[in-house]
Amino acid sequence: MLDHGNQEKEKMIKKPDRAESFKPKCLLTDRQPAYTATGFIVPCCWVDNPWGMRDDFIKRFYDPKMHIDNNESVMEIMNSDLYNEWWDMLINRPEEAPDICKKYCGSKLEDKVTKHDTYISKKGNK
Repeated sequence: MLDHGNQEKEKMIKKPDRAESFKPKCLLTDRQPAYTATGFIVPCCWVDNPWGMRDDFIKRFYDPKMHIDNNESVMEIMNSDLYNEWWDMLINRPEEAPDICKKYCGSKLEDKVTKHDTYISKKGNK
């Protein structure tokens, strides 16, 4: 008698675990932090979306005390305890990185995964 359960398991293709190849581009390349339309400096543009903002660590970047209007400079934000905790986590405990980071930085450093924005002028030119 055939065990159809085992046959199904054999047919399943395992996706690569992007967390296993996690290489934080914000640390290892020239990827820059992002300035959001709402006035916050976040580690990169990929975390500035609803999925990213569900993460408890990333939510902290949107605390009103981190808003650009509540700080003297961008450097004050970048040198804050929050950013120091962020860099420490990425360097010393990368397994704790948010899932969105593992999704976009779970690839080779040379992969040119990027977020594309399109701007259209009144004349219709891109």
